[in-house]
Amino acid sequence: MNRYNRNSQHEKGDNTFKKVLLAGIVLVFCIFIWFIGKGINYTRNAIPKIPPEETSQIITPAPAIQQVSIPKAVLDIDGIEYVLSGTQGTEETSAFLNAPKAGFGRGSIAHINFETLPDLYNITLSKDNKEIFSSKTSVIMPHDVPDDGEYQGVCRAQWNRGKFIGTVNYYFTILADFPAEPVISATETDPGELIVLRINNLNPEENVEIETDLDFKPNVFRYNNEHIILLPVSYYNEPNKIYSVKLRIGDETFSYPIKVNDKEFVTQYLTIDPKIAAETRNEKSAQEVREKIDPLRPICDDVAHWEGDFIMPVEGGRVREYDFGKRRYVNGSPTSYRHNGLDIGHDLGVPVMASNSGRVLIADYMIGTGNTVIIEHGFGLKTWYYHMDELNVKTGDMVKKGDIIGKVGSTGFSTGPHLHFSASVNEVYINPITLINKGIPLITNK
Repeated sequence: MNRYNRNSQHEKGDNTFKKVLLAGIVLVFCIFIWFIGKGINYTRNAIPKIPPEETSQIITPAPAIQQVSIPKAVLDIDGIEYVLSGTQGTEETSAFLNAPKAGFGRGSIAHINFETLPDLYNITLSKDNKEIFSSKTSVIMPHDVPDDGEYQGVCRAQWNRGKFIGTVNYYFTILADFPAEPVISATETDPGELIVLRINNLNPEENVEIETDLDFKPNVFRYNNEHIILLPVSYYNEPNKIYSVKLRIGDETFSYPIKVNDKEFVTQYLTIDPKIAAETRNEKSAQEVREKIDPLRPICDDVAHWEGDFIMPVEGGRVREYDFGKRRYVNGSPTSYRHNGLDIGHDLGVPVMASNSGRVLIADYMIGTGNTVIIEHGFGLKTWYYHMDELNVKTGDMVKKGDIIGKVGSTGFSTGPHLHFSASVNEVYINPITLINKGIPLITNK
């Protein structure tokens, strides 16, 4: 009986323990589930909620754009290649700083070759900020580069289809250096005419020497991008004779034979009032010329003041083309000189104009030539105006072509109202009719 009860109590305690253990396990499990639930709620609360009406505004990231490089280009001059860097929207000034500099000589040809041929392209060349050449081509021919110097080039290429689409500028600099090239206007001439030597592509370090037996000491002047030598042929040069002109440029010599033709000059017989002749043709007059005029003859301004064509200094005057170079007899006696210009007959007081722009070397009254003006037009080329009634300019003035410098008169050694008009290069007189009708050979020739 007693054993039975003990066993029953033991079994009862054992069952109680099991219940407590089970309850503990359940409690732990519930706590575990609670913590997991809290974590899930926290995560859900951390994700922003998007209202239904805003879901349509969600932006999907665009796919990355693949960059296409600018097509490559190469400048080829006589087989030498220069890589060109293409730019879009670059300032020209900065672009030329990094642009390749390519030499260009006589007969050179330049090509621009593209990695991908553009649909359109155009090349322009500029020198001293002035456009020299422009063409829808990728080739620069020899005649497109006229003379020595630095040329800035731009090739503008456009692609309308393919991998690259757009417009690209390719910049480059051409350094042109050609051999010196002299040109002479004539090798046969009448006496009293002007020959001009023009030298292209003369480098600053190249020395020029010229010698001639034409009884004239020539000078070399820079004119624009060229060098100019004026060679007047005097009416005192022997006709039918071959004269020589030699030009040395560096180590090279250029020789030109100059034939002076035989030209018939008229002879004029003048009858002058002996009193006027005595007053104007005397030693005092000759001394005045030596003191005032002769020092002006060799003056050569190294700037060309003239502007285009030379004009007749009076309008509607009576001109006899044979006046220039004629021989004279005055009151039956031959003169020791030739008539060096034109006698343009006109009414007293008619305005006299400057034949071209220049510097007034003298504006003064002379015993023999009366009211006189001499204008230096540059390079020793001068025009002379005699016998005017009055003067409208003074020594040292700068005049423009067509400016009124005086009025027709009959002062000095004169038989009546007229304008004596002459032209010269230094001390050698040239035919003013040719200067007006044909211009300066190779420079302003018509």
